[in-house]
Parts: sequence; C-alpha cells; structure tokens
Amino acid sequence: MRFAAAVGFALAAVFLAATAVAAVAGHGPLRSSTGQPIPARPAATGEAITGGDHRSAVTDEPPATAGRPSAARPVQVRIPALGIRSSLERLGIGADGALSAPRDPAQAGWYADGPTPGDLGAAVIAGHVDSTSGHAVFWRLAQLHRSDRVEVTRSDGTTVRFAVQEVRRVRRDRFPTVEVYGPLPDRGLRLITCGGLYDHQRGRYRDNIVVFALAT
Repeated sequence: MRFAAAVGFALAAVFLAATAVAAVAGHGPLRSSTGQPIPARPAATGEAITGGDHRSAVTDEPPATAGRPSAARPVQVRIPALGIRSSLERLGIGADGALSAPRDPAQAGWYADGPTPGDLGAAVIAGHVDSTSGHAVFWRLAQLHRSDRVEVTRSDGTTVRFAVQEVRRVRRDRFPTVEVYGPLPDRGLRLITCGGLYDHQRGRYRDNIVVFALAT
C-alpha cells in the first residue's frame, strides 16, 4: 500500500499537550505533517471498535498528584497478542509544529515531551501502518481487544504492563486531541496509527486508530 506522508496520525495534536490546554492562546494553528490544520477543540465522536472505561476525563490543569517525572525512558514496546516487538525512537515536535513520525516504518516512536510510560499521565506511542515496501509496525493495531496486554520496557530495566480499555477509529478532522493528549490522573498509554480508507487524492488515510490503555 502507498505510504501516507503524514502517516495518518494527526500527530500535530500533541503540540496542544506540550503547551497545555490552558496555554494555547498566542500560538498559530496546529497543523499535521501535510500542513492540514488540526482542530484545537476536539470532538467526542468516534467509532468504538472495542469499548471500555479508559478514565479519560481531563481537567484544565495537570493532576496535582503527578509528582516528579521518572528519569527512566521507554526503550521497547511489546504487544503479545499481535506479535509486535519494537524498539522506540524518540519523537519530538518539528519546525512545522507537527510531531515527527518514526523514520523507520518497522519501528514505533515515543512522544518524548509527554509522560514516560508508567508515570502518571497519558504517554503516547505512535507507529506507521504501512510503507512503500508493505506492512509497518502497527499494521494490525485495530485488531486489539479489551484486556489485551501492552508491555513497555524502560531504561531502568523495569517493564510497565498496560491493559487495553478501548480501541477507537476516529476521523482525522475530528481527532480527540484533549482526550488523547490531555492530563490524566492515571498511568495511561495511547497507541496511534492510521486507519480507514486511503485517500489517494490527498495522499493520506482518512482516519486514525487510537488505543486507550491503563497500567495494571
């Protein structure tokens, strides 16, 4: 399948998390890697592939119990149900205000300006769904089910285990920015990739797959 330049993530939404919900004023419009604006006001719509309570209620400020972030960093993600094992590239915000996609389609990436998996908050890991050479690391992400495990190994040798709460397909133009990247009073994880049909005219997928998970 053809490779979408923006990987279908709508990952520029992470810039909203980096500035915090209350600090958006004064910044230009958020844009994806293709230059498409990302709505600052997310919609609460989406097709639930698997349902569940992922405790995604957010507030205007980070949780008071967040404490000091861990010095450890994630180095590998494993999803046993899908046979996925990948090292993790550090992802950051590019000059265009969009989160850089992983350079290697076979490798996932961690949003390094967000929480570390295992710390309080919503940690974000993203990966390609395909490339010009075929399937990529998160090709089967939409096949996850409630209670499936996601394991993240950190640089301090610990492994944090998460249980899938919900798998949701969302429209790119109605990406639930705050629900995915906003403050979370739990140890959460979000996995993101492309989804839905490929739009050949725009050179991108029409939807995103978002997995919501909580540490066990």
